Amino acid sequence: MKKPSQQRLLCVVFFNVFGREFDASSMDDRVMLQKAVFFMHELGVSCGDYTFSWDCYGPFSPDLSDDMKKEVKDDIQVNFSQKAKGVIEKLKNLFGIQSDYTERYWAETLASLYYLKNYMYPTSTDEAIVQKLEDIKRGSLDNHTENCKAINTLNGLFAE
Repeated sequence: MKKPSQQRLLCVVFFNVFGREFDASSMDDRVMLQKAVFFMHELGVSCGDYTFSWDCYGPFSPDLSDDMKKEVKDDIQVNFSQKAKGVIEKLKNLFGIQSDYTERYWAETLASLYYLKNYMYPTSTDEAIVQKLEDIKRGSLDNHTENCKAINTLNGLFAE
C-alpha cells in the first residue's frame, strides 16, 4: 500500500484542524499550519521530522515551510492513529475558541505563548510571559485580555 506524500499529509492535517482546504499561497494558512504541526509535535504526534525555533511569527520550522509550499501530487488517503485523531480534536477545539483575534492571530498567539513559556522563559510567571509576548509583538498580538485568555487556555490543555 502506498503512503501519502508529506504534502498530502500536511493538507489533511490542516483540513482536519481548521475545517477547510489549505491554500499554500495564503500567508495566514501557512502560519496556521505551522502552529498546528508545532502543537501536534508538542502533544506527541509526528507529522514529519520538523524542528521549531523562534521566528517573527512564533515557533517556525524552515523544513515545514518548504514542504507546505510544494504541490500535492497524490490523492492517497491519510489514516490517522487514534492518538493523532484525539490530538487533532484537541487542536480543532483550541484553535476554534472564539477570540477577538483573527483565526490566524489566535493560532499565532497560542503557539507563541507556549513556545515562550516552555523554551525561552521556563521559569517566568504566566504574567511575565504574556508581557514578553506583548513587548515582542507590539502592534499585532498585544490584546492583553485575549493573551491572558490564551495562556489560561493553554494551561488547561496541557494540564489534561
